[in-house]
This record gives sequence, C-alpha cells and structure tokens, in this order.
Amino acid sequence: MALNTNWPVLEYAWSPASAGANGGLVPGGPLVDVSTYTRSRATVQRGRQYETDQVRSGEYSHTWDNRGGQFDPSNSAGPWYGSVVPYQPFRIRAQWPPTANLLTQLQATGGDLGGYPTGSFPQTAGWESGTDVTGGITTTSGTAWQGTRVFQFRVPNLSPNHSPIAATRQPPVTPGTTYTLQVRVRNITPSTTLTVNAQITWSTLAGFTTPTRSSTQVLTGSASAAWTTITLTATAPANATGCYFGVETGAATTALTDMQLDGCQWERGSTATTWTAPGVWYPLYGGFVERYPAAWSHSGTYGTVTPTATDAFSMLSQIDLKGVFDEELARATPRFVLPLSDPSDSDRFADSTGTIPPAVLAVSKYGPGTITAGTQVTSASPTGGFIGSTGTVITVANPNPGSITNQPATFISLGSAGVLGPANPASWARMIAFRCTSGTPANASIIWSAFDSQHTSVPIGSGITLGIDNSGHAYFNLSGPTSGTVSLTLTSMAVADSNWHLAIFGYDNANMYLTIDGVSVTSAVGTGYAPTGIIGDNIGTYVDPTIGDGTSLNFQGDLALAAEFPAVPGTTRTATMYAAWRNAFTGDSANARYQRILDYAGYTGAVAIDTALTTSMGPALIAGQDALSALQGVVDTENGEHFVARDGTMTFRSRSARYNAITPAFTFGENTATGEWPYEDIKLDYDPTRVANLVQVTQASTSQVLTAADSGSQTKYFRRPLTRTVNSSSTNECQDAANYLLSRFKTPAQRVSGIRLHPSAMPALWPVCLSLELGTRVRVVRRPPAATAITLDCFVESIDWEFTEKGDATCTLQLSPADISPYGVFAAFHTQLNATISSGVTSIVIKAGADNQNPAAAQLPVNGQLILGLGTANQETVTIASVGTTTAGWTTATITLAAATTKAHTALDVVCELLPAGITDATTWDNSAKFDSKVFAY
Repeated sequence: MALNTNWPVLEYAWSPASAGANGGLVPGGPLVDVSTYTRSRATVQRGRQYETDQVRSGEYSHTWDNRGGQFDPSNSAGPWYGSVVPYQPFRIRAQWPPTANLLTQLQATGGDLGGYPTGSFPQTAGWESGTDVTGGITTTSGTAWQGTRVFQFRVPNLSPNHSPIAATRQPPVTPGTTYTLQVRVRNITPSTTLTVNAQITWSTLAGFTTPTRSSTQVLTGSASAAWTTITLTATAPANATGCYFGVETGAATTALTDMQLDGCQWERGSTATTWTAPGVWYPLYGGFVERYPAAWSHSGTYGTVTPTATDAFSMLSQIDLKGVFDEELARATPRFVLPLSDPSDSDRFADSTGTIPPAVLAVSKYGPGTITAGTQVTSASPTGGFIGSTGTVITVANPNPGSITNQPATFISLGSAGVLGPANPASWARMIAFRCTSGTPANASIIWSAFDSQHTSVPIGSGITLGIDNSGHAYFNLSGPTSGTVSLTLTSMAVADSNWHLAIFGYDNANMYLTIDGVSVTSAVGTGYAPTGIIGDNIGTYVDPTIGDGTSLNFQGDLALAAEFPAVPGTTRTATMYAAWRNAFTGDSANARYQRILDYAGYTGAVAIDTALTTSMGPALIAGQDALSALQGVVDTENGEHFVARDGTMTFRSRSARYNAITPAFTFGENTATGEWPYEDIKLDYDPTRVANLVQVTQASTSQVLTAADSGSQTKYFRRPLTRTVNSSSTNECQDAANYLLSRFKTPAQRVSGIRLHPSAMPALWPVCLSLELGTRVRVVRRPPAATAITLDCFVESIDWEFTEKGDATCTLQLSPADISPYGVFAAFHTQLNATISSGVTSIVIKAGADNQNPAAAQLPVNGQLILGLGTANQETVTIASVGTTTAGWTTATITLAAATTKAHTALDVVCELLPAGITDATTWDNSAKFDSKVFAY
C-alpha cells in the first residue's frame, strides 16, 4: 500500500453486524472499513461553546459513494441488506505516523509499545486465545524477535486441530481488498513439538467464511528456540463485515506447550513487506450512524449517501427515567408491581409492569370496610415517609383493627388479577410498603394473606401471612400444604408507629426471610413450605377464602407498592431497594450518582468516571427526566464536566480536573524555536456574554436559594444574573458554589472563539491535533506587530475537524479562559527540626515543609511565632528574627530567633505555626489544602 508520509492513515469504520446502539457500546469489531467509499468533505464536531453550557452530542457528517447500492436499505441484493439501519456503531481513527502495518502498537510488538506492563494479559491487547484459559501473558525475553517483550500463550495437551492459539478480530476490513498477514512464532517448551499454521477467516452477516490457511509449520521446543515467520494472503469477500485471523494448531497436540508470538503485521496487498512498528492509532470519533439520506445525481447514474452520526449523548437524551425506586424494582424483574397510586375513587389497581390485569376491591362476607385511593404520603415524623417513589397511596380504614373476631372489611383481591400465590412457590419474595395508624394491635393486624382450600379456623394447609403482632413487631407466617406453620418475627423494630416501613418477605425452598427497612431476619426451615394450591390472595386484612371471604384482624393505615419477585433479593439488592425507596439515595457521591443514572439508562459502554468532590448529594428525584438531563444535573452539582470522548467513552470529570491542570499540554504561537505550535487563524473576543455578578444557587432538596453578589461588577456591567440548581445535601457547599461562580464570572475574560490548526500543511502538527481532547489545558500566544504579546491559558471546549478528499485537514478549537484569578487554601506551616538542639540557642535549622519551591522567607514572616516540640514535654514558643536565604528545591533553612530557646529539642521534633485553642495536630488542615480533598475550595 503506497503511503503519503505527510497524511495519517484515516480509518472510517462502520459495523453492519452490530445489534445496534442499545447500551451505547462502540465495538472494536467486527467492523467494515468504509474509507474507500468516502467522498467530498468529512466533518466531526464535538464539545460546547462556553464552559457553562451543556456539551452537545458529537456529530459526524460525510458523503459515501453508493453507486453499487450497498448503503441502500431496500437493496435486497446489497452486501449488508437488512443491517443498513439507524444507530449502527461507527468510529474514526487516525494512525500517525502512517505505516503499512494496520495493527495496534501493542498487538504488533508483543507489548514493547502501547504502554502495558508485563504479567497479566491486557484486555486491550487485541489478541484472544481459544487454548489459553488465562488469555495469555506479556513477558520479557532477551531473545524477542524485536524489542524485549513477547506475547505468550499456553497450548494444552490434546488440543484439537485448528484450535485458535492467538487470534484477533479488531482491524476493520475493506470488502474486495486483499490483505497479507505475517507473524513470528516459536515454541519454548523443551522436548516438545507444536504444529501451527496461520489462518484468515472473514465474517459476514450469514456467519464466518471457510478459513484460508497457510501451510503448517512444526515448531521444535527449546528455551532458546529460533523464530519462525509465517505469512498468509487472502481477499475479503464483497459482503465482509469483519475478519478473524491469527495462529492456530495445525494438528492435534501431543504435549503441553507454550507458544510465543512477536513481530506481527497486517497490511493491504498480496505481498508481505518489511515489518514496521505501527504508528499510534488516535481515536477521533465514536458514535452511531443515525441516518443514511440518499441522493442520485448525473441523470441518476451517481448515487451517494450522506450519513450523519451522533454519539451516546444523543441516545441518552431519548431515554426517559422513572423514579429511582421504580428503576430498582425493574432491575429485580418483578412478576407484578401494584404502585397503589391510582386516582382517587379508584376501585381497580393497575400493575405498572403490564403483565397482569388490574386487581379489584373485594368485600368481606361480614360487610364492607373502606379503602380510599389517591391519598398523599404523610407520616408521623419528618423522616418517616418515603420519597423514592412518586404518586399517591391508598388508605385502609377497616373497622376495629387488630380484633380477632369477625369484622367487616374491604380488601384488594389479587385473585381477581389471576394471582393466586407465588408464580413459583419454591422461590419467591413479596414486598409492600405500609404505615400502621391504629397503634399496637390488641391481637394482630394482617397486611397480606393467602391461603389454600384446606384452611379453616385452625391454620393448616398452605398459607402466607404478613402482619403486625400485639407487640407492634412485623411477622411473617408460612406454611406448606402438609408442613404446618413456621413464623419469623423482627423483634428489633416496632412498626405500629404511623410511619412508613418497607417489608420484603419470601422463601427459597430452604429458608424464609423477613426484611423491614433493610433489617433482616432469616430462618432455615428446609423444604416442604412452598405454598401451593392458593385459592385466595389478598391485601389489607386477614381473609379466609374457605368460608366465603370471612375477615378478621383488620389492618388500618396506608399501603403502597405491592410487588412479587421470582427470588428473594440478596443483601445488597435489598439494601439498595430500601435506600432508593426511603430517601432516593440521599448521600450519594456525585460519581456514584452519575454511574447510577447510566445504569438506569441501560448504558453498558466504556466509562471513565472521576472521583467527585461532592461526596453527599441530595435525593435523586429523576422521575420524568431524560437520562442526559439527569446526568447534566450531577455535573452541575459537581461543577465538573462530561462528554463522550474521542473513542466513544462516556467521561465524567470532577471539578478538580481543571483545578489541578495548571500546566498547559501545548502552547500555540509563532515561536516554534521555543516549542510553540503554529496556527493559521485566531479569533479573540473580550466577551461579556458570561459575566455574572448576581449568582443564585438553589439547593435542589430544599429549594433554598443561596446568593453571592458583587456590587462593583454590577456597577460596571449592569446586573447580570446566573442561576444554577445544585443537588448537594450540604448548604455550605451550595453557598460555596455561588461564591465560586461569582469569583469566576464577575469579570469579563478574553476568550478564543476560534483557533485554526492546519496539520495537513504542517505534518508535525498531526500528533498534537490528534491527541487533543475536550478539557485539555492549552496556552495561546499572539504577538501583534509593535505590541505586547497576548498570552492566554485556556481549556478546550470544542473540537471541529474537517477533512477533504483533496488531502486538506483542519482542526478548529474553541477555548474558554482558565481561572483569571489564582486562588488557594492555606494550611498551618509545619515541618521538623533538622538536628538536635540544646537550650539557650538563638538559631535553629528546619527541614523543608510541603513547599520547597518558594523561599522559606516567603513562608515564615519576621516576628512570626513558631512552636518547637509540639506535643512533647519541652514544647515552647519562639519568635522569628530572620530567615536564611533559600533557593527553589531547598531542603533545610536556618532561622534566627529573637530570643534564646529555654528548652532542649531533639532532631525531627515538630516545628509549626501557632494553632488555635484545642488543636494539637499540625496536620489538621492538610487535606483541606489539597484540591483533590473533599473540601470545596475557591
């Protein structure tokens, strides 16, 4: 393949074999390289305009040649018919420097390049093994074919012929193109032989083609075995969707061996060329082709499609979220869920999963009671309610609650919806939320009951009962058709307190379980307690179906969320559901909340999520939001950023990412002699658009508004408001957010609205442009003629690429200014004595503290005071008269004292500034002085 050494190998890879965008996963294979079909201009746009804006979905647009109708969804003769559909994964990569070798550096060099340590096999290595259960290893070798590392794969004895020892499906292929593989292998197990061959197989929508195989090679084992080169050439069929190639056994093995692999090359062409270490593959875009608009020109003879692609942000914006408790319920795959949030006056209660018909109200043989729908959630104490599930509840007002005698009652009949006992009596769990308002019952109050036809006034036969006993504790009774009754009571918690409680109870053919508000009790009861033959299954009271629905032991209070699961939830799932129901995950860190929302959205793609500095968020009230808006709310709270990275990875960065990025990754300017990178055009704007001098931050959980204002800025620039909702549980953090936003935006800042880089005109710019990512800190220098140079430190907010078929490429950046005012947090100065001193000395030598770059004299003022020997019997306070000269990197400093010491001190005794009363640890504020700590700094 002829290469233009001034232009990267550009790969446009599309996946017709993918099942689609569900999960947001941009695959590494199988892929079709559609580069040969690309025409005209390709554009990639990612990012946002301002740092306070929401990042938009990354977009790709191009023109593809469609004269053969291969991208026509209706072309039944097309190579990918049936798979030219919306949201097929798509990626763009660029290799620099360009090489004939299309593998990654890691794949081709045995691990010498690619930055992965020896030992366990990297997931990203690109090689897989059908013989080595560990996947293989990267190991060092003094006799590697090239470099010092190789890949090593174990081949067990009696492995069948054609067992894949090392194979890959990563590189995309161009249909109709000839490819050549070359690979170096050896057997390092002494006194053995291993027969191998290379193979190339093509994948299509119909499956894999018959492999093309090289002649076999017998590798004689030795610790210093020579390397054997194997080459193989094959042509991809017109309907190829990917490839699968590598080294396999050429005969059934007769001994356990270890095969090493190095010096691999995969290239276009029918002849193997000299092996070359590949250039770095830089990702440019990862997303999904959304549309394939077609056009025919030149009297209908020239067909094109202009595909447009969006990234995972677009997918997430289309996913509507339920409340967090409902999301957690869905993950537990319930048989049914009755939210009991139906409108007022309802006598039917719908299943939110849609799997059973509505359950209806039924009346006792002794007469009706009262059940009212549409009641608001209330509780006896401020913390006794729940917020994880939205909507109303039902109120049960049956008479004489807790009485053992026959009583009138109204109840919810699950039998009317076809539910008569658990779907699988040997494995099940049920759940209900309740609020008992009648106080401790005289006998018992039954919340849920189910019985078979054997039931009489003396409990025999199958039965399930959840109730509150005469001590105010929740209990669960269970019996099988012939086993008798077992009971489980949670005695550590009283529940007849007019507050809400969540009960989960069930059986797994060995144990019975009862959990109230996340607190569990278990009893090993064995088999035989599966409740079969149920003929009455009811909520709201004790119902005996064998006597015509006679009722007693009435419950009085509110009910919600009746559900059944196919298995008893584990400890973690139970705790998670309870936290979701009670407080909607109040206390989540911002990074945990971000991941939680991605999980609810069904996202299974790659993620890179920073540890956030907001460590306690308010409740996750996400019902009715789309997933992207919910994620943006987390980002706003953290004051961080998020975006889909160049390779399709969902990326969340904490606010510390920009605090800690103090050194520009690149400097763009005219002076190339000092390492500046040239640019063609630049647009600067002293932009007042983002001036904000009246900042109002609303705490989401309380709706409290925290304000920060600057009258001087208002005088200069008029009153300019900025509002933001922050879902932190800390009011102080919300106020800190307002203060920070004010300090950041009260003064207009010079911005770079556009800077144009032209790598095709200056090839040395390629690795710079290809490695740029959103959020990268850069410096821009502009030297106007006869004027002072303009120097701006900025962050990359937007990256726009444009490639033309005439070999031109530009990269245009939009930049926001870094903080225009430096800021910091100060902790107590503390260090140690460098050497032992006696009493009566007038100078001491100290070791360097946390800062040895600034002069010691800048940190220790004359007439300032220090404590010597903090926490020891000889602790004393001295006054500084002068500080010796130090230079950057100093390790010790001499301090002259205003008066002689009165006590002796040993080497390494603590030396520190005066501390407030009650503080005896000089390191108390160290963590708060670090940007990666949990303290918000501005």
